[in-house]
Amino acid sequence: MRVRYVIPGPMGRSAAGAAELRRREKLLRGWARPGTEVTVADSATGPASIESGYEDHLAVPLLAAALAQAEQDQVEAMIIGCYDDPGCDALREIASGTIVVGPALASLHLAAVLGTEIGILTTPEPGPIRRLVRAHRMQDHVRDVAVIRSTVLELQERSGRARDEIRSAAAALVESGADVIVLGCMSLGFLDLEERLGQETGIPVINPARTALGTAELLVHANLHPSKAAYPLPPKLRGGTPIGDFLACEPAAAGR
Repeated sequence: MRVRYVIPGPMGRSAAGAAELRRREKLLRGWARPGTEVTVADSATGPASIESGYEDHLAVPLLAAALAQAEQDQVEAMIIGCYDDPGCDALREIASGTIVVGPALASLHLAAVLGTEIGILTTPEPGPIRRLVRAHRMQDHVRDVAVIRSTVLELQERSGRARDEIRSAAAALVESGADVIVLGCMSLGFLDLEERLGQETGIPVINPARTALGTAELLVHANLHPSKAAYPLPPKLRGGTPIGDFLACEPAAAGR
């Protein structure tokens, strides 16, 4: 089984970023089942991090190109490397063989299995996450969203201080009534702190990176793909337009 984790941005274009890509790939491979081959890929262009709805939209064409490459490489599942699940619905429409997994929905639905009041712990700004929760009618399950002060790019640079902020925010979620916590940022997931945080809070803490990987493995193993009744192939692709032309928005021969 081949699973590809795609970061829609140029993380690996510096020495420190390349080292972080390798670290994340090592963690994912350690979490994977025997027989699962996990690779991590980034993009040559795109936002340095995704912390706004605008950057979510910038990520979608990059993820679409990565999906086309994953299908060409016969990768069974692709994980979106951003907690906002940017473009997940659109990617599922154009996918023909590769299963697309969004970490936010995967982790939120798992949280709903484990508890009744979900607390989301994330970084600034939480607007896209709140919109995603409402769009997927999960608001009745989500108790609260707690935001730490560290930005995505600061998490690794000031990990000691960030961990203190994470503990404080997690305690505030428990105080507000949360009985399960979801780490609402992929960089938080790759800090590999959920087990200790769960021990400190006394409630389950869900790592979205690990959950997305497990979901991808489960779907591939069970031979389950997103419903084409829910995510139909776009008419142009049904009509024979090559995926490369479709993604590049090449004009049709006649009309629109």
